[in-house]
Amino acid sequence: MKERLRNSKYAKPFYYIVFFVVLFFVFLYTSFPTEGIKQQIISQITDNTPYQAEIGSASIAAPFSLKLQDVTLYRSKDNVLKIDSLKVSPSVFSLFSSSNIIPFKAKLNGGEIKGTLSINKSGSGLDEIDAEVKHVNVDNLTAFITGSEDALALRGALDGNLKIDFSPEALGEFNFTVDELELDNIMVKGIKLPALKGLQSVFSGNIEGRETNVQELNLKGDGIDLQITGKAPLIWEFSKGGVIDLGYRLEITGGEYAKYKGMLSPYLAQQRDGSLGGKIIGTVSNPKFEKGSVKRF
Repeated sequence: MKERLRNSKYAKPFYYIVFFVVLFFVFLYTSFPTEGIKQQIISQITDNTPYQAEIGSASIAAPFSLKLQDVTLYRSKDNVLKIDSLKVSPSVFSLFSSSNIIPFKAKLNGGEIKGTLSINKSGSGLDEIDAEVKHVNVDNLTAFITGSEDALALRGALDGNLKIDFSPEALGEFNFTVDELELDNIMVKGIKLPALKGLQSVFSGNIEGRETNVQELNLKGDGIDLQITGKAPLIWEFSKGGVIDLGYRLEITGGEYAKYKGMLSPYLAQQRDGSLGGKIIGTVSNPKFEKGSVKRF
C-alpha cells in the first residue's frame, strides 16, 4: 500500500496536504489567543450574571477544545463556587450550520457535569442545554445560588439530569437525587429547627416559561417523610426572589425526629392520617407557612 502511494501521481499533492495540515495545527496551538479568550469569558460572566470571575489558565487541546483551569465565581469574598476545570469542544462543522452545539465537561466539588450547549448564532444567549450531573457535592450551594447567608444549607452528593430549551421561552424537565442529604438552617415561624440528616431525596419536575413546576420533592429518612409539590420561580432566578406556591405533607413516625412533631404542630395542620400539612406561599426571600390540607396529596 505504501509503495503504491509512493509511486502514485497523487503522492506529492498528498504529502503537501499532510505537511500543511500539520503546519496549520502547530501554528494554531502555538498562536491561539488564549489570554484574550480568557479575558473575554470573564467579561461575559461579569456583564451577564450576578457573579465576578477569575480563571487560572486557558489552553487549547486537540482537535478543537478549549480548556479552562481553576475557574472561580464570586458572589462575595466568602461566597464562591470553584470549578476545577471546564472543557468545551465546539465542532468545526457547527460553525457553518444553523445549530451551534457545543459539548462541555466541568469538574467541580468532587464530581462532574457534562453535556451539550446550543448557543444562538448571534452569540447573545443560550438556546438549549442538555446536561448530566454525577456526584457533585452541594455543600452550601443554596447560599451561592440565592446570594443569602440565611438560606437553607444543603450537604450531600447530587446526581441527575436536565434538558431545557430556552427559545423562545424556557421549556424542559429535570430529575435529581441526593443520597445522604443533610439540611440545616431550617427556619419555621422564626424558629430554627434541628438539622435533618441521612435523608434520601428526589427532586423532579418541569420548567414552563417563567415557572418551575415541582412534580416531586421528596425527603425521606428514618422516621420522617416530607413531600412537596407546586410552583416556584425558575431555579436559576432564585436570587431574584419570585412567588412560590407549594403544598406539603410531613409525616413523622418517631425516632430522633419525633421532637419535630411537637415543635411544628402549633403551626401546621393535622391531617386525617396523622401527618402535618399545609402550604408555603409568599416569595423565595420571605416564605410563609399556612395551615390546611392540600388536595394534590
